[in-house]
Amino acid sequence: MRTHLRFAPEILIRLGEELIPHPDLGVIELVRNAYDADATKSIVQLHNATQPGGTLVVEDDGDGMTAEEIREGFLLIGRSSKPGTPDSKTSRRRIGEKGLGRLAALRLGRRVELVSRPRSEPGVEHTLVIDWADYDTVRSVEEVELTVVSRTTMKKPGTSLTVHRLRHGFDKEQMERLARAMRLLTGFFHDEETGFTATLIAPQFEQVSDAVNRSFFDEYEYKLEAHLDEQGYASTVLYDWRGQVVTRGDHIDVAPDGRGGRLQSPLRYQAPAASFELWMFLLNKRSFELRESKRRFADLRPWLRVVGGVHLFHRGLRVHPYGDEGFDWLSLNLLRARSPELRPSTNTSIGRVSVEDPDALLIPKTDRMGFQENAAFIELRNFARSATDWAARERKRIRDGDRLVKPAPTRPIEPAAAVERSKAPKDPDPTGDGQVFEPVAQPELPTLAPSLPAQRHEASLPLVPKERLLYRALATTGILATAFAYETAAVGEASQAARAGELPAIATRATKAEGCRVAVLDLNEVIGNALGVVRPHLERRGIALSEELWGDPIRVAGAVSDLEAIVFNLAVNAMSSLAGAGDHLGEPSVLVRTRVDGGHAVVDFSDSGTGIIDVDIAQMWRPGVSGAKSRGAGLGLTVVRDAVADMCGTRPGVDEAGFSADAYGELGGASFRIRLPLRTTAE
Repeated sequence: MRTHLRFAPEILIRLGEELIPHPDLGVIELVRNAYDADATKSIVQLHNATQPGGTLVVEDDGDGMTAEEIREGFLLIGRSSKPGTPDSKTSRRRIGEKGLGRLAALRLGRRVELVSRPRSEPGVEHTLVIDWADYDTVRSVEEVELTVVSRTTMKKPGTSLTVHRLRHGFDKEQMERLARAMRLLTGFFHDEETGFTATLIAPQFEQVSDAVNRSFFDEYEYKLEAHLDEQGYASTVLYDWRGQVVTRGDHIDVAPDGRGGRLQSPLRYQAPAASFELWMFLLNKRSFELRESKRRFADLRPWLRVVGGVHLFHRGLRVHPYGDEGFDWLSLNLLRARSPELRPSTNTSIGRVSVEDPDALLIPKTDRMGFQENAAFIELRNFARSATDWAARERKRIRDGDRLVKPAPTRPIEPAAAVERSKAPKDPDPTGDGQVFEPVAQPELPTLAPSLPAQRHEASLPLVPKERLLYRALATTGILATAFAYETAAVGEASQAARAGELPAIATRATKAEGCRVAVLDLNEVIGNALGVVRPHLERRGIALSEELWGDPIRVAGAVSDLEAIVFNLAVNAMSSLAGAGDHLGEPSVLVRTRVDGGHAVVDFSDSGTGIIDVDIAQMWRPGVSGAKSRGAGLGLTVVRDAVADMCGTRPGVDEAGFSADAYGELGGASFRIRLPLRTTAE
């Protein structure tokens, strides 16, 4: 007895409804089919689709399909004629491979109607209707007969596919995903020449388009261009913000081996020819002002939130999920944590990898979530990563060269005992009566000598009186109390009970004996714990907190109470600045980063507030100095200064190498940097 393979209707569920994780991917598959059909446009409409039962319509002006092409192509699941004919009639390279994507799209609803008008048969229209309910009562899919009906028409060539009675509605998140995917599909770099546009008739599409159209491509700090030729050799160019070439790199400069060295010719990348462009931005409001930019700095971050990251374009169309939020396929954020000043992140850059892949070395995944991680794709990714590594090395070389030829300006400060009274800086009288007072030299605070017998390694740790540590901890508690009091007054009586337990909890942390003891600590652990305390307060105010902690432990010498005091005081500063900024500077955010740089442990604390605008940066570390709009007593930064000085073994107000500030930092607002000596576990 002869027989053949048969497929139960349940296979349609497996390959259709369960094949693609998000419905927007199914819609994008239909749009990509329009691209392969030489269409110049594809329009997607959703009617009453927020709930199940709605309708999806996808129309294009492409070549259309004959009755034979519908039978042998559209209805032949699992095989595509496109690989055998890689180029369309207009030499557009086709992107479809498996013939499975459209099945998932068709299964979005319970009934499908296809109307196609082939360009090769003017005046003819072919219609096919698929009712998925017909497959519920049969044992195999072959038992259901489908009919293609042909009739005359006056309409132009093209295809219209309507999916009736959608199984699931498109909620707000799915609509936003679809709108972004549709808008970014054909590119957004304003130099694409695909001859194809994709449009979603929905308010979300218009919102995404408005955000994308606020182009900032000419506002970059650095731009990287890298090319991979057909032989697998790479080359790079780095531009500065003026568009001038900073440096160039050859293949031997770009491609590293697994041991951290360099490839020796003729070793090369085993990947299809590609180009990689990366625009790197400095989120610094002051830089925009200096350049006299016509765009608003406040619009940069929202634009980067929509288009930021490195996107992959295959044969002219963007491939999901590369460049999507949270999909850092080049590990930019991980690498940035190791050298933040010289490397971009997905939040501070936008890039694209473009590849034609004529030999089809890149194989799409069945679930349409990007490409299989075969050798060609891995090599392509390594090429892009190596190019960013090269750019970071070159930027470091430039930075180090600038430091050698242009030393940073310093203020010569004599030791306190040698300062003549007549030359000491004079401060205005805080009472405001116009008198001028000369500061009186303050005696050094006493230090506690180590008790005997002392271990030899104890001498290498800072000797800080416990009373001084306790004073800073309690001062910080008082600063937090003032901040909470203003907040309580602002929000009213209803929330006072929720705030009542917060201050005692922090005060208890400040007075713990183990916290006021100098020891070798893991900076990441202490900073992380302190951020865990302030995170609820930031989130309650709508402030997003981002942490980028170094991957390995960072050993520093100090007290837990001092490190917590630094975090708490800088957090209060940020909250105050962001409260004054309102909604004018975009999403309120705080970024805290730890890292190792040149034998020092570094803590960067940045916010997206108004910046340091009403106080002198050099003077703001002194007690009692605060901005004109500040509600505080001007002690928070003094606590930070003194804590850093003790951990560095320097004198507060005299040796200021351990701390610095930037009026307009990475996020656009104030940025503070703490540098502490690295220690070893044995100390």
